[in-house]
Amino acid sequence: MNSPVIVLDPEERARLVDDFRAALERAARQCECEPAGKLDDQAAGDAETSVDLATLLSEMAVLKSELRLQSRQFKNTLDELRGFGNNLRQHGERLQRDLERAREQAASIQGQTERQFLLALLDLRDRLQSGVDAAGKPPSSFLTRLVPGPTRFAASLAEGQRLTLQRLDDLLASHRVRPLPVLGEILDPQRMRVVGVEAASSSSSVPDGTILCEVRRGFLLNGELLRVAEVIVSKKATNT
Repeated sequence: MNSPVIVLDPEERARLVDDFRAALERAARQCECEPAGKLDDQAAGDAETSVDLATLLSEMAVLKSELRLQSRQFKNTLDELRGFGNNLRQHGERLQRDLERAREQAASIQGQTERQFLLALLDLRDRLQSGVDAAGKPPSSFLTRLVPGPTRFAASLAEGQRLTLQRLDDLLASHRVRPLPVLGEILDPQRMRVVGVEAASSSSSVPDGTILCEVRRGFLLNGELLRVAEVIVSKKATNT
């Protein structure tokens, strides 16, 4: 265990140094001015002065040791603080990287979940659209046209499907889902899939690859492709 350190304030240190310097000057003056015979008479005073000088030198040695010890302790404390600061900075950097990675993973999972949910809604919309289109066709048999009851029921059912389809479209729009316009456009393989080809006459002004019919509607999410459109394109007939 280290012994307790005695710390002197700057004024005390300056006083000790001044006393030491004055004692040296006083001793020098006495040696130069007084005869040799008087030196014996002042032996006691010299002894007392020697004792004072020894005490002063001892205190100065203690002071020097204290300063050296304090300097070493200050250096050790500074090194510890520097190491602690480096460890704290590295820990903060690791924590920041972990937080950024967690945010990216959470955003990716949320995007995938939202995409799957919207694709399921689009499949439901396709079924509703098919029901609305089928209900809009006129009865195919003469007997069905003569019986008004089932016709009115079918009309009310078609109206209900149409309203449901409208609400579903509003829901998709609230999630920033927009239909992909394709009719009359030139085929874009990145956004469209050809499921049929319709021949056009050689004199037709419609260029090859023009979208003539949309079999399955495509959709965009925030301007990016959510689902490709299935289309029928034109192709001019070649004379053989």
